[in-house]
Amino acid sequence: MRETTVDSADRSPAEGLGRWFLLTGNRLLVSLVMLLGIGAVFFAVGVLGIATVTTPTRVMWYLNGTVNGLLTLIPISVGVNQIVLSHEFGSIQDLYERRRDITEFRERVEERTDTAVSSPYATPFFGTLLSAISDTARSLQRGRNRPADDRATADIESVAGSIADEADQANDKLARSDASMLRTFTVVLSYDNSHQSYEIRRLQREASDRDDQPTEELQRIHELFVEIDAARQFLKTVVVERQLARLSRLLIYTGIPAVTIAAVGIFVYRDIAGLSVPHALLVGIAGAIIVATLVPLAILSAYILRVATIARQTATYGPFIPESTD
Repeated sequence: MRETTVDSADRSPAEGLGRWFLLTGNRLLVSLVMLLGIGAVFFAVGVLGIATVTTPTRVMWYLNGTVNGLLTLIPISVGVNQIVLSHEFGSIQDLYERRRDITEFRERVEERTDTAVSSPYATPFFGTLLSAISDTARSLQRGRNRPADDRATADIESVAGSIADEADQANDKLARSDASMLRTFTVVLSYDNSHQSYEIRRLQREASDRDDQPTEELQRIHELFVEIDAARQFLKTVVVERQLARLSRLLIYTGIPAVTIAAVGIFVYRDIAGLSVPHALLVGIAGAIIVATLVPLAILSAYILRVATIARQTATYGPFIPESTD
């Protein structure tokens, strides 16, 4: 999956930067930011004489530990990722049932959104669901012709208007993004329908208590909420699997060069330190070696931050509302 950076223009600068770092930013660029920060701190500490960072003994100690750490970290990380991805394998019967469940889900969504054939792409698929929610909510907001007290009518109109506005905003964000799964997922991840689902069920209960049968629109909105929650969780699974697969590949790509650089540094740095070179240059050489050996760790951190953020923001969904939104 192509790496992307999702637009956060509708957020405050601090919130947008934090979201970019944790979730939406290009993971290679986030890794580069980490490495540049580490390199800048190391160079400043060495040049300003805050600590002696060019002593061959200390550098050798670090590089020996780094080689051992990388030789342990990379196989374990790749192995764990493969375990997570292993659920994609199964017997023919399991794969058949999984394919049939997905087909039945798509057909059910097509029926509830009055769509002949739903798009196989994530962006238009979620756009169809959101449009159906918005249209149904607008119809509910305008179609209050049955007898009801003013308070109940105003309550339904207020909830319907809020639901329609939220769905329209999410649909507009989808329209402004490209068709990548990651961009689509970050948009629907921000679509908070948990409280609205509660409001819909409350209105249905109140209508039933008044011997006023729930409207068809209320039931349809509730069903569409269930479908969009299920689709979002399925898309999360696909996105996380693709992120972990890419992480495994990048760890292999960067891990072997990092171990090679650390090994070469063990053999040559003591000789370099014995040459008559400016102190700042020696700090730069040591810093470059150290930063290069940290590339796999920075990439691992960047991807785990994204996966952990996704897991945290989707830990509660549907009928449950998280206690905080940080």
